[in-house]
Order: sequence, then structure tokens, then C-alpha cells
Amino acid sequence: MSLKNVANPKMRYLNAAEDLRENPGQWRAYNCEGNCVVLAGPGSGKTKTLTIKVARMLAEEVTNPRGIACLTYNSECVHELKRKLKILGVQEDKNVFIGTVHSFCLQVVLLPYGKLAGVALPYPFSVALPSEQIKFFERALAETVSPEENPSPWRTKMDYYRRTYLDRDEPEWQMQNYYT
Repeated sequence: MSLKNVANPKMRYLNAAEDLRENPGQWRAYNCEGNCVVLAGPGSGKTKTLTIKVARMLAEEVTNPRGIACLTYNSECVHELKRKLKILGVQEDKNVFIGTVHSFCLQVVLLPYGKLAGVALPYPFSVALPSEQIKFFERALAETVSPEENPSPWRTKMDYYRRTYLDRDEPEWQMQNYYT
């Protein structure tokens, strides 16, 4: 039976979970309680297992006002998680967060509680996408050095300098000085 043909979207995960029974590792991860680490190679079904487990947890275990967060390291994984969860009938809602570690910290920790810690962030606040960061870097390099410069070696040197020498404890690096 296709997942799209399941009448009750909240029960689609039950149909999908039956496929996990064939793989003992996936089945254990799906049924585990508490913390679980899944180590497997590309294409082995980690995302499939995770999304089915999340759908089950939302249907059976997580009730308002509680919620669930699915965190990953890059935007491509976020899109894949959202796509697979949508097939299972799970939509992002106030009790479902699907995003990167950085977006979680920004949206769920820093923006709501930053003022309590004395961090004055402007509103609206967003983080530049990697493509935007490259574009801004290339523009800054063209304006400060030369439009003909190759940005790649400059970016490597600046990233190394930033990680190695910059002291972010200095007053000029404190965020409140930039946003007040």
C-alpha cells in the first residue's frame, strides 16, 4: 500500500514502519526508548527510520504543550527531513521544529531569550545563506582589494586568521556594540 493512499495521515507511519521490520537495526532504532545513536553509511535508511520514528512519537507520545525537534547539520538534510515527514502527514507546527543546529539556536534560544542575557539583536534577524555569504565576501573583496582578485585563496586565509588570531573577548567583538 502506498503511503499516499493511507486514509488517516496520522496513521501513515504505521504502514511505513512495517518496512523497517525487515532490517533489525532500523527496527531497533524505531522502537528504542531514550537516547539512540544510529551509525550507518549513505543510503542505508537513517533518514527514513528517523522520520517514521518522529511521526510515531508525535502521534503516540508527544502531546501539547510538549514538542519535538529534529536537528541536522545542513539545509539539504532539513529539506529531506521535511519532505519525508510531509509524506507521513507531519507538518512543521508550533510543537514541531525541523532545522539545522544553528537555526534552532537562533530561533529557539537566542531570539526568544537573548534580551535576558543582554544580547540586543535586531528584528527581524536572519543568518545569511552560504550562497549569500559568498556573494557578500566577493563584493567586499572587490571593493577593498580589487575586482580581479580570486576570492578563494582570500577566503581560506581569512577563515584561518579568524579561527587562529581573532580574540572575540575584545570589546569590539561584543555583539551589543554592533546592535545598540
